[in-house]
Amino acid sequence: MKISDQTVLITGAAQGLGLAIAKAFAKEKAKLILIDKKPDELDKIKFDNCQKYVVDLNIREETKRVINELKKNSFVINTLIHNASILVPTPFIHTTEKIWDQTMKVTLESGFLLSKYVWEDMSSNKDGVIIFVSSGSGLKGFEDETAYCAAKHGLEGLMKSLAIEGMKNKIQVFTITPGMLINTPMSESNYTAEFKKKWVDPIEVTPAFLKLSSRRYEQMSGQHVNAWSFSKTTDTSI
Repeated sequence: MKISDQTVLITGAAQGLGLAIAKAFAKEKAKLILIDKKPDELDKIKFDNCQKYVVDLNIREETKRVINELKKNSFVINTLIHNASILVPTPFIHTTEKIWDQTMKVTLESGFLLSKYVWEDMSSNKDGVIIFVSSGSGLKGFEDETAYCAAKHGLEGLMKSLAIEGMKNKIQVFTITPGMLINTPMSESNYTAEFKKKWVDPIEVTPAFLKLSSRRYEQMSGQHVNAWSFSKTTDTSI
């Protein structure tokens, strides 16, 4: 399916990597549904053929509310990109239930709920792509990232199971990590000065998202993708 024929839902879309992804899909003329909790930042986005929803994915009822709104509007999502996440660096002994819960709800639970929402139409249409934005914290543990690592590891497991179940209905499911240190509001808050010297503009990893949404990489479904490496491969057609 051509990107220009797709409706693409992106979470965490108002800033950083999410905004870069949205810009890349807007350039390819996709219809966009953008979700973020920051109304002022969403208001700055002026893409054609774009619907914007202010949602705090930390609140389950809010996530369910926007899903119900999307259902009422009869949107059929062709590609889901769940980018929203929370990182609150905290030693394990000081990790509160509040930190744990909000990290899980935004990073993992909302990915589960949104996948449930798009799954029925994708199954009926025998077509769909789901991309969860993961990180190195989804592959190994890090100090002061107990909740974040657990949530990102959870996304990896969710992806692998959905890829197996989706295979019969041609639903492709991936996790993707930037593969490089990228300049985002989250990294601005959490990276050291030394790391910040190495980061790149998030727009440089967006070709990977376009390529995975193209339906040409069915054999890779169920895999974890390095966005930097995949973006830089010679096959750049969409």
